[in-house]
Order: sequence, then C-alpha cells, then structure tokens
Amino acid sequence: MRNKGLSQVIAKETSSIKEVMRLIDRSGIRVAYITDKRGQLLGAVSDGEIRRSILKGKDIKDTVKNIINPAPVVLREKDLENKYSIRRSVKKILERMPDSRYLLVVDKDHRPKQMVAIANLLEKDKDRRDEEHSGKSVLVVGGAGYLGSALVRQLLNRGYKVRVLDILMFGDESIKDLQGNKRYEFIEGDMRNISTIVRAMADMDAVINLAAVVGDPACSNKPEMAIETNYFSNKALAEACKFHQINRFIYASTCSVYGAMDGDKELDETSPLNPVSLYARSKIQSEEGILDLEDENFSPTILRMSTLYGYSQRMRFDLVVNTMTKNAVVDGKIIVHGGGKQWRPLLHVEDAAYSYVRCLEAPFKAVKGGVFNVGSRQQNYQIFQIADAVKQCVPQARLINEGETNDLRNYFVSFSRVEKKLNFKVSHGLKESIQVIKEAIESGRIKNVADPKYYNVEYNK
Repeated sequence: MRNKGLSQVIAKETSSIKEVMRLIDRSGIRVAYITDKRGQLLGAVSDGEIRRSILKGKDIKDTVKNIINPAPVVLREKDLENKYSIRRSVKKILERMPDSRYLLVVDKDHRPKQMVAIANLLEKDKDRRDEEHSGKSVLVVGGAGYLGSALVRQLLNRGYKVRVLDILMFGDESIKDLQGNKRYEFIEGDMRNISTIVRAMADMDAVINLAAVVGDPACSNKPEMAIETNYFSNKALAEACKFHQINRFIYASTCSVYGAMDGDKELDETSPLNPVSLYARSKIQSEEGILDLEDENFSPTILRMSTLYGYSQRMRFDLVVNTMTKNAVVDGKIIVHGGGKQWRPLLHVEDAAYSYVRCLEAPFKAVKGGVFNVGSRQQNYQIFQIADAVKQCVPQARLINEGETNDLRNYFVSFSRVEKKLNFKVSHGLKESIQVIKEAIESGRIKNVADPKYYNVEYNK
C-alpha cells in the first residue's frame, strides 16, 4: 500500500469549507489536515464534522479554521520505531474513525511529514475486506423489499454498518431476524418526507436508493403515487445527499427504459431509450434529474437492473420467472402469451444485490456519474425459453400458449460495461433458481402464495 501524498490531505487555514470538501473527496480518506502560514499543524477536519457544521448553519464559503479539531491523532516522527507509540496512536484513530487506513506523521516542530498506511505500521497481514469496509455506514432506502432484504444481508456479511429506511408496505418479516445485530439499524418511515430522509442519512458514508413503486401494473394502478415516489422523492433524496456531502449515491433504475427494441441490435448504455410504460418513463426522469445534480462534489451512479428473479426473504410472484414457477407448481400451468418471442434480460436477486456491493467497493473514478446495465449476456432470454426452463423443472405442468400479449417490452441488453469496469459476474443460474422456488412452495416455506403481499400491484390497491 503506497503512502498518500501530503498535497492530497493538507489544506491551509485560509481555505474555505468548500475547498476542503473538494480535497476530502479527491483524497478518499475522509479527513483533511489544516496548517498555518508556517506549515505547522493546526488540526484536522473530517467529512462528518463538515456535514454537522453545515447543518448548524455554516456557510461553505467560510474559512475552515473555525470548525477544525485542534487535537487530531498523529504520530511523531521520532516514534516511528516505537511499537508502543504506534499501537497507541493506531488504537486512538480507529476508535474515532474505524475505517481509517492512514496516519499522519509530524516532525519535532509539528509539521506534517508523511502519510503512512496503518497496515504497514502494524506489519500485519489483515483481511483486506475487513480493513476496507469495517465501520463504513450505508443507508439502504427500501431495504425491506425484494432486492433490499438481500442487499442488506450481503452488506452486513462484508462488515458494513447498515441502516434501513423503509415504509414497511409489505411488513417486516424480511428483516425481522436482523434485529439485535450491532451493525444494523432500522428506521420506519416514508422517503417522501424530507425530515425523515435527513434523519436517516445522518453520519452515513453512502446511500443506496431502491425505494420505488415497482413494475408496470403497480405504476398504472397508482400513477400519481408512482410519479411522486419514483421521480420527485428520488430527486429530493439525491439533492439531500449532495447537500450533506454524501458522494456515494447509487440509484436503482431498470432496463425497462429500453422498452421496445428497434430491430435486433444489442442495447448498451448509449442506446436510445424507448419506454412503453409509466414505470419506465418515471425511471428515465429520475435518472436525468439525479445526473443533472452531478458536479465535482457529487457524482451519483445509476444501475439499470435486468428483470429480477429468484427466492428472497420478501418474495414476489409478479416477476416473470417467479410467476411462471408458481403457476406451474400450484396450478399445473405455464402460460405464454403471443408466442413469447420477446427478449428479457434476467438477473437473480442475489446477483443484483452483489452489483451494488461491487459499485460501493469500486474505485470512485470508475463509477462517478456512471450508468451501468446490470446482468449477464448469457441470461438474455426469450419468454418462451423461460417457459421451457420452468417446464423442465416442473415436468408435470402443461405449457399453454394464449393469444396475443399486451406487453410491448422487447430488449436484448449488453452488459460489457459493468463486467469490465466493476468486474461484475453472475453466480446464479436460471434452472437452479427455479428449483429453489419450487421447493420453497412445496415445502410450505412460502405459505399461501395467493397472499397479496407477494404481488406489488395487488398490495398497492
């Protein structure tokens, strides 16, 4: 691990709060050290201290001098060979900022000399994942949902502190077992309430927004709520993150924005958008509104998700794979409309959750202001191919082709960008996932598949 250059972390006492904010964003270590005219260390200021000062009414044009911590944890140059002093200094800085990776070394005149990696100081071969992510705090808006309940568990397993904001429209069964985890916190509330948003994002390092009125039928059923939630509230959340200097903001969009494909060209992130539903249009508006906020201090990331499938703690039976599997097991029928030649990119819910982890852990330059299709080229399926896969897993079910379809969506999507930039790969296959859902229904692990809580449109009614 290379040393951080001093120029990346040192600011003058005459620097404005805004200038120091930029410095912190560029350095990636969440703290800046402030020196006087003679180059002596006056103190330090963290990104959290800056956020709190802004909340108390500080103008970002003001000088940083009045908000600095005059007693930051540093290591004296003469103590570089003193193991006791090193351990004491490292312990102090990790108590204050658990995810710290560097320690400032000062000379006998208290002038900054170098930034040294804590791992090098301790000479320990630590688990890199724990070193980088333990103590980092992530707010997951919509964390009790189909995708959110999978993502929250993955983040906790990787050492993150996780706070969930959710209105609990579908109950709390999906996250109830997480209560008691010291790194987990839950806030019940509506993201459409700005005071709730502000309270939820306090002291967070990153925000992932999964909350939405999801799916074409659900949006058509309540169009006003869909626009309010999917556009206005999402943009307000992004604006709040920008104001509070939370730079890692990831928004869940959808490949439905491509709508009806013109010809057979593979669609990438630069392809024209052709939405055929209110759901897709609201997502496009949100993408545009969020990306318009991008500047040197705020760089959101957009993940366009494929059609999700698979078992989740908050199960859904209004997604094509899950619906076909449920119908095959319960009713003995697999229904395809209009021949089923439309293309759909599929993505298992656990793989979808992992894409947000990859985005969080990717170098900031790789994701800032980026739009990524999320999925796998090998899991672009035509509807009749999905039906065939379900038939192979539930052979006693009858495959029925019924009339024309009123679903105009048809898109074959490229995922080369997310694979190259985020090194993202899927690990779940279609047939094995169908078998898991089948077993969950037959064993009674999923009770009463007709319960409206498994269907977004029915529950929203």
